[in-house]
Amino acid sequence: MKNPNRTAMKRRAENEEIVRPDTIVVASGKYGSCNQYTQWLIDRLGADAVPYSKQTLGYVSLYRNVIYIGAIKDAVISNVNVLWQNYSNFGLSGRKIIVCGVGLGDPENEDYFNKVMARSGSNQGFCSCCILPGRIDQIKLRMLDKPQFEKFLVDAKRIYGEETAMLINERAADSYNGVDARALEPVIQEILATR
Repeated sequence: MKNPNRTAMKRRAENEEIVRPDTIVVASGKYGSCNQYTQWLIDRLGADAVPYSKQTLGYVSLYRNVIYIGAIKDAVISNVNVLWQNYSNFGLSGRKIIVCGVGLGDPENEDYFNKVMARSGSNQGFCSCCILPGRIDQIKLRMLDKPQFEKFLVDAKRIYGEETAMLINERAADSYNGVDARALEPVIQEILATR
């Protein structure tokens, strides 16, 4: 198998893009919202990207800017804890780190934001954080995920509080799709400011 990094470097050189990108996007999601946001970041920033896995997460040590995008489940951004557990191993001190959670709550709701970031360990002062609007189509949920999602809807009030729980339940019932490239603008501007 060809080295995908060499292929990416060749493609960037041919397109007169930055030959050595300064940004990597790590995507941790199952149903495509995280991947869609990742693709938009690749297009806008010329970033490299990897799907989350314990084997590929170490690539973050090769980049100046790291954007982690994960689905929000039970007020926790999926798998971001592994990034924090390996913070020193990956030499992340002094790098620009942006953590993005993709979920069904209101990204503008301060209480929702604070709960997600606190439970994800992303409020430690050495990273920027944002919530991106997600999408849900219960018909497309995998068989194993359906009971977990139904339990989540029941537990949402305990996890988030009444206001956010009502919104999440409404969005789940309506097959909500809030995925929007414009939501990434603060992330893009923050990375561009480092160049």
